[in-house]
Amino acid sequence: MLDHLVYLVPDLPAAVTRFTALGYPPSPGGRHLSRGTYNALLRLGNRQYLELLAVDPVTDIPPPRWMGVDRTTKSRISRWAASAGAIHDGRPVVSGSRELPGGTTLRWTLTDPGTDPPVAVLPFLIDWGTDGLHPADGLPDLGLQLGALRLYHPAPDGINAELAALGLPQKVIRGPAPKIEAVIRGPKGEFTL
Repeated sequence: MLDHLVYLVPDLPAAVTRFTALGYPPSPGGRHLSRGTYNALLRLGNRQYLELLAVDPVTDIPPPRWMGVDRTTKSRISRWAASAGAIHDGRPVVSGSRELPGGTTLRWTLTDPGTDPPVAVLPFLIDWGTDGLHPADGLPDLGLQLGALRLYHPAPDGINAELAALGLPQKVIRGPAPKIEAVIRGPKGEFTL
């Protein structure tokens, strides 16, 4: 099941302003101190969210930073995460955490989304642990839902086999380059990222 979409933005405050102008103000997320990034979030329903991710302007973490965030000159979806109760698909697993604005710390493990490629249509897997905290639980419900997730790749067959092996229903279709596209629906209409 989809957990979240990673939408890279070159300027987080400007992206927050754009989404707010659409009537959907993102909530402050926090800083990933060990990764050199920070984020803002929008709830997409029950335990699903859109993560706006940018390079933290006060970081001393050198590039390359995760998820291709250093290569962003225009906004795009770079990654998507699938929820996993236990991660054991053979990819390296790393731990992460970030402090929420209220002081609570979120902790997770995930298959490392890496710094390359710039867009990865195969999801990374994430497990939020046993304490039950999930970022979407504390976000306001603005009525946003994921209407469609479209995955494109020049060689979709191998990725589709991996998606099926993970038990995920998504299918990759042939396209000229790797691309992730999402249709977001809300009370004020829909938009495509």
